[in-house]
This record gives sequence, structure tokens and C-alpha cells, in this order.
Amino acid sequence: MSDPSEIRTRRLLLRRPLAADTEKFVEVHTSEQAHAFSGFGRRDRAESLRLLENFQLDWDTHGIGYWTVQAASTGEVLGFGGVRNALDEGQKVLNLYFRFLPIAWGHGYAPEMGHAAVRWAHRNRPDLPVVIATAVSNVPAIRVAEKLGFARALERTHEGVAEVLFRSSAPGPLT
Repeated sequence: MSDPSEIRTRRLLLRRPLAADTEKFVEVHTSEQAHAFSGFGRRDRAESLRLLENFQLDWDTHGIGYWTVQAASTGEVLGFGGVRNALDEGQKVLNLYFRFLPIAWGHGYAPEMGHAAVRWAHRNRPDLPVVIATAVSNVPAIRVAEKLGFARALERTHEGVAEVLFRSSAPGPLT
């Protein structure tokens, strides 16, 4: 199994979050603009810190979790994302998640990070499907799912939000 704690793509460094990432994590997860499409409200600082603790626990418990996503050329933190163990519809899955600062939008970072995450998952955890769950109104996330080759699996309501669930097949080349 390859170590997922640091993966490089053409433009990104994907690495396990560090204590030094805490303020950037809080910024991303409390930003109203960064939650504009999610369908769910933004978190406050305390909720964001609890979420970061859970993400760190995933790394400690399962050896995989969401990454800090940095620009490889500058080290600038662009956002957070990757795969983590989850239960969805009673099935063990790897949930693909991403949330980027608005300055990182429109540059193809989410599909680039997502492709690396899916490739890692299919090589190292082939028994677990990779899913993306997003609000039906989150057109940018739906485009990322489609760009990654995910298939629309079902629509449902989750915490009062109309949501669509995508499942991946084996990853092909990033388009």
C-alpha cells in the first residue's frame, strides 16, 4: 500500500494536515463564499476545529484522510480535500470531499486533487467504492464528479438538503 500522507500531482502537493494549517482550515470552513454552493450552512470556528480533529482522527485510525491541498510551486494552501472512510446508505465507502478557497476556484485544482485521490483509492482500497455526495444545486461539484468519470447513483434528501450521490468506477485519465 502506498503512503497517502504526501502525494504530488502536476501542480499540487496533497499532504496530511499539520497544526500550522489550523487557521487556514478555519478560514476555509467558516467562509460564507466557500460554502456558496454546498447547500449546507458554513461552520463556525468551534465546529471547524472539531471537524479538523475528526479529520486528524481519520489519519490516526485509518491511515488516510482529507489532505491539505497546496500549490506545489508556492506552498500556498488552496483548500482541503481527499478521501476518508465513511458509511453511506449502510455501506462502507471512501467519501471524496473538497473545499477550496475562492481564489483557487476555476483553475482545475478540485479535479486534479480528486483524480489523485481516486487513483490512490482504487489502487490501495479497491474493495471500497469512492463516492461524492453533494447538493443537487452544487453545479461546480457536479461538474467535478462528471469530469472524474463518476456515475450518478441516486438522489436523496440529507439533513433537509436535496442531494445527489455519485460513485466512481476505475479511474481513467484526467480530462
